[in-house]
Amino acid sequence: MIKKEVLEALDYYKILTLIEEFASSEATIKEIKNIHPSDNITEAEKKLEEFKSIKKYFDSGETLPVSSFPDIRDLISRASKEGAFFEAWELTGFLKVLRVLDRVSSCINQLIDFPALARKIGLILGNDLSVGQPYLLERLERTVDEDGNILDTATPMLQYLRKQIRITEERIKERLEEILNRKDIVIFLQDSFITKRNDRWVIPVRMDSKGQIKGKVYDVSRSGDTAFVEPEEISLLSKKLEELKIEERVEEIRILRELSDYIHQIANTLEREFNLLVYLDKMNAIYHFSNRFNAAIPSLTNERLISLIEAKHPLLMISKNQVEPLNLNLSDKKVLVISGPNAGGKTVTLKTIGILTAMANAGLPIPASPSSTIPFVDAIYVDLSHEGSIEEHLSSFASHLITLKEIIEKANSESLVLLDEIGTNTDPEEGAALACAIIEELKNRGSLTFVTTHLSKVKLFAATDKGMEVGAMLFDENTMTPLYRLSIGNLTTSYAFEIAQKYGFPETLIKRAYELKGTGDRNIYELMKELERTKEEYRIKIAEIEKIEKSLATEKERLEIENAKIEEKKRKLMQEAKEEAEGMIQKLKKEINLLYEEAKRADKRRLKEISESLRMLSREVQGEEVKDKEEIKVGEVVKLRRLKLSGKVLSIEEGRVKIQTEKAQIEASIDEVEKILLDKEQIHKANTALSNGKQADLDIYPRKIDLRGMRVDEAISMLERFLNELSLNEASSGLILHGIGKGILRDTVRDYLKDHPAVKAFRKGDTDEGGDAVTVVEMR
Repeated sequence: MIKKEVLEALDYYKILTLIEEFASSEATIKEIKNIHPSDNITEAEKKLEEFKSIKKYFDSGETLPVSSFPDIRDLISRASKEGAFFEAWELTGFLKVLRVLDRVSSCINQLIDFPALARKIGLILGNDLSVGQPYLLERLERTVDEDGNILDTATPMLQYLRKQIRITEERIKERLEEILNRKDIVIFLQDSFITKRNDRWVIPVRMDSKGQIKGKVYDVSRSGDTAFVEPEEISLLSKKLEELKIEERVEEIRILRELSDYIHQIANTLEREFNLLVYLDKMNAIYHFSNRFNAAIPSLTNERLISLIEAKHPLLMISKNQVEPLNLNLSDKKVLVISGPNAGGKTVTLKTIGILTAMANAGLPIPASPSSTIPFVDAIYVDLSHEGSIEEHLSSFASHLITLKEIIEKANSESLVLLDEIGTNTDPEEGAALACAIIEELKNRGSLTFVTTHLSKVKLFAATDKGMEVGAMLFDENTMTPLYRLSIGNLTTSYAFEIAQKYGFPETLIKRAYELKGTGDRNIYELMKELERTKEEYRIKIAEIEKIEKSLATEKERLEIENAKIEEKKRKLMQEAKEEAEGMIQKLKKEINLLYEEAKRADKRRLKEISESLRMLSREVQGEEVKDKEEIKVGEVVKLRRLKLSGKVLSIEEGRVKIQTEKAQIEASIDEVEKILLDKEQIHKANTALSNGKQADLDIYPRKIDLRGMRVDEAISMLERFLNELSLNEASSGLILHGIGKGILRDTVRDYLKDHPAVKAFRKGDTDEGGDAVTVVEMR
């Protein structure tokens, strides 16, 4: 468990106050103050999943209608006890909470669509997931207002009593007005107004004349000059008013008692629903905090590794307009020793690592990229302050050692350790040696350890240990200013001499300091700088390679677009070729039509074959599918192609059909018949003829075509086939059904007939034939 003093050192509770700003209730603020790093990773992951779900809910555009509401936990606790009684102002607390719950209830069904939230809501509410108390809310709305007053609408009796009180008071005031205006009274008055004293209506009378007006004195002015008298003439009305007010109070107590009893009965349910409201308000506050600080949900791991991407300390984001983000990846090593100049950001780096780890372990989003990974730890140990203790007579070094001793005794592989300026406040040689021994021990224990230091031996010790990593806060040597950016694998000096030179130290003093320090360490730093320069060169080359890869990807995308354009051009060319082929077919059709008249007495069978081949070619070019033969049903009129007889279908069994013609019943294979399209009038005539045994001229029906509802191009194609069949069968005429509508199909059909070589003449239908909705064609 992470200790409270450690969280205070990391400013954890200051972060919680930032979340509290978005809370709607004191009850929620209390809950936020109790947010603590979890005891196990499962609990922490559940909290992060809950926030992930609520974030997804809000990010989708949904809202949670939570407004300010009071903390009624004490009231609910009282309500759970038998005989609880609440005054009107206390009922107002229930009213405000129930109003918010009523608004929130509509969101519950959406929230439980998220498994993590459904699980949490189920834990809070129990078996019943319904939220809100509409009956109690309606009663409270009718009974009390937000100021704690009982409303007239609470009950009809209360409304009646208050009306009577108002009427009685008006009568009293009217009577007092009359008394004030009487000449025998005016001379005794101090002033001419009506007022209330001790809840009684009175008039102001001069103290020396109070005995001149019969009545009772209820108050005296501060000066003692005025007596406030209730005249005897209104005493009966005043008594009635007093009785009405007593009845009013009795009714009010009855109302409050009734509501208090009902609240007692549902106290447990109210407690659960209030807990849910506080939970949702807390999640709402955390969401708004995450938006303000661009906080995201990191991955949580049991492994001893940490990866922070674009991470920032929330408090630093408030105090500074521009914050340099922290980027850190430590996976194969457990210790990182950070060097760099004073005020270069080393301590801030440690605190950022610590606070973000504590926040993630508590199930809170962190100001970092969602790609970041945070280790789950069971404890965090810090040594960030080296002040001594006057009360305990401890030096700063002694205080430092006591903290380090506790860390060494308790830290393990599940711990995070943060040590600032280790080995200071004593002899540098001895302090460095002790520091190296401590960080080596922590490495051996497997603790994830971050250390800052100015001690050269500590930096070099870490740089030469395979289990440790070094890093440095970068420093601009040209401007002599820190860059607040951590560079892993880098090792630098503390730039004490350079900074001293910047602040005007004498050159001779700086030179002497270099001589006294020696060159050994500096040579090592120069080698490290050279290594860093080499790393930077490789980084630049890698960036160039990535740029080339990006350029290649862009070129690939361009080629794919070009290929798509070529495919589109190919498609258009194919379409144009298809249209050209269709034009050729139309031309061939016209040429064939010119030959029809001459070919009537020629080989008609051969001509039919040519026509059918032409139709199949047309279908292939136009992309039409050959339609399946229409399904024949009992009761329909069909034609026996072989016998050229027509009749009505009586039955269909096992591929054979029984047909009733005008003379007899005929049985044939279903493949030998075809459906005849008739209009309603023709079907009626055919049925009548067949049932009466009369002659029915059914053979004329195949000489009709119905083009209604077709597109123009489809209709002309069907019309062409129809005319060819009429011509081949030497039919003298045919009927074309096209309808009227807007007249487009009708006019197109008739224009087409004008130039057709097989057509002798055409006309619109007679009234009994269909009028202008049909065209009768006469063949050559």
